[in-house]
Amino acid sequence: MVMELSFSTMFFHDHPLERIFDAAMFSGADTLEFWPETPDWWLNGLPVNRLCEVCASHPLRAPLSIHAPVLDLNPCSINPDVVEVSIRWIERSILLAEKIGAGVCTIHPGRRTSRRPPSKTDYQRLHHMLDSIAPMADESDVQIAIENMEPQINALLTTPNELFCILDTYDWLSFTLDACHVSAQGASVLEEYLDGAGHRIVNVHLSGAIDGVLHLPSWGNPWADVALTTLIDSGYNRLITFEINDLSVNRPLTYEEKVSIVLDDVEYVRNLLP
Repeated sequence: MVMELSFSTMFFHDHPLERIFDAAMFSGADTLEFWPETPDWWLNGLPVNRLCEVCASHPLRAPLSIHAPVLDLNPCSINPDVVEVSIRWIERSILLAEKIGAGVCTIHPGRRTSRRPPSKTDYQRLHHMLDSIAPMADESDVQIAIENMEPQINALLTTPNELFCILDTYDWLSFTLDACHVSAQGASVLEEYLDGAGHRIVNVHLSGAIDGVLHLPSWGNPWADVALTTLIDSGYNRLITFEINDLSVNRPLTYEEKVSIVLDDVEYVRNLLP
């Protein structure tokens, strides 16, 4: 089984790009998922040439992926200006993915602005976002993958049926399965995603969860064990991205400790592969 292992650059948000890319080599990861919001890039003028130089000086075993910006952005906002800039950043992320040779660009569906269940209008805004980026997606070699969200009162795409309806409507759209977002729903729902849309999955966000705390390291975590076993049993053999939130860990982590965590997760997955 060939499976590429990656990690989110936001786990190393407090370090410069060069050190983040170094972490891929130190941890044994095949590649990484670049978030444009990674502070060393996002807060320093978004220098595309510098990012390309870092990519060139840090050759990886597999293509990078990109996660389009989501902080402060919401393509389903009731504010039309927020909608416009959110869509623009998805388009910019696709172009950036092409520039750095990334294979996948993950996008979020957005959320209802108020903390109420999504309405018909919110889903219309989601379709507007997808219709807006469709021409660019049709012309790009980058796979645009929408992510399932954690079940929250105002979240969209939190169930398999919601996700399947969107994939049925947009044949160019791929799927990033966030296994951690399914943790409260259980293995049966994860299996439903895999059974119904496994052929459209191009990236899996894998992380641990316990007592409502999400995006923990995978190694030694019971939910991650369930999720990974389910993935392997389904025959999934593409990209896995460790999406770890350092705030979920109960103390500040040094750079070396973060590298060690990713290394443990990489070895954990590789040791379970057939």
